[in-house]
Amino acid sequence: MKYIDMHCDTMAELWYARLRGEAFHLQDAPLMINLDKLQAGDCLCQNFAMFVYLHTPADFKGLHRQLEQEDEPPYMDPWLALNGILRTFQEEMERAGGRIRQVTTGSQIHEALEKGQMTCLLTVEEGAVCQGSLDKLRTLYDAGVRMMTLTWNFENQLAFPNIPDPDHYFHFVPRSDNGLKKRGFEFVEAMQDMGMIVDVSHLSDAGFYDVARTVKGPFAASHSNARGLCGCNRNMTDDMIRILADHGGVMGLNFCPYFLQESDHPAETTERIADMAEYIRRVGGIDVIGIGSDFDGISGQLELAGADQMGLLADALHKKHFSDDEIEKIFYKNVLRVYDEVLG
Repeated sequence: MKYIDMHCDTMAELWYARLRGEAFHLQDAPLMINLDKLQAGDCLCQNFAMFVYLHTPADFKGLHRQLEQEDEPPYMDPWLALNGILRTFQEEMERAGGRIRQVTTGSQIHEALEKGQMTCLLTVEEGAVCQGSLDKLRTLYDAGVRMMTLTWNFENQLAFPNIPDPDHYFHFVPRSDNGLKKRGFEFVEAMQDMGMIVDVSHLSDAGFYDVARTVKGPFAASHSNARGLCGCNRNMTDDMIRILADHGGVMGLNFCPYFLQESDHPAETTERIADMAEYIRRVGGIDVIGIGSDFDGISGQLELAGADQMGLLADALHKKHFSDDEIEKIFYKNVLRVYDEVLG
């Protein structure tokens, strides 16, 4: 079954591999996503997130030489890192030889669906890459970026995330006191004007409500599950899910074990992903559910461990008595509806 996946970290992984001197490419990279796996999984559109970790130590062999500095910097400049990933993406699109093509609108995805083509859409995970500059945001749009999270797990020029626990990577304290900053509101308005989807995954609880009060029409939580079923505070509350649904938005089922099961050693199974879909359907309705695998950004005990295995999720949803039409909505129709409305 065709599917649209709203989030993966594959491009960042390919870029980091280059910095380490490892030469592999999207065609057959030893990752959760590569072109062969996307084709085997019947992908319609894969969102490739350009993820930048603000405090990444520059500990890759030869990185300081690439930056033309004598000493390795304590962190990677986010705009520099972003452009490194963007170049990687552009080079991989050329190398793909037409097996996959970049799209920027919903209508282009409809056209690809009719022709049996595979597509990809470029996104950003970490609004700090813009360094508060609306000119940089426009540069991203011109490069084809059509969705962006305002934060990752660090406060930045735009907004606050929920508070991460430094001792427990997947633990967060909900933040209801700090959401969007003044510049964040300006970015949200600009994103609406230019036709870029506001992505609230990784945003604080207060930030979610700021976005909901500001955005007219759909927005997205590209890779967030339901907090009511799994208490990780990177997931969304029932109230948030209902508000997102009222906006006509969509949230992507995240395959990360820690966002599916509360346990010291959680496991990702297709049954648990289907349970999450069932819960979200009950809270917000079928039209709010999409896929946001977080492939190449997750690890652990994974039953569904790559893009070539997406059929396992369809089977699990059938076992939970989702109809064929409902599964199609989850797999691509809900996300494509949002793309049609926001991107054109």
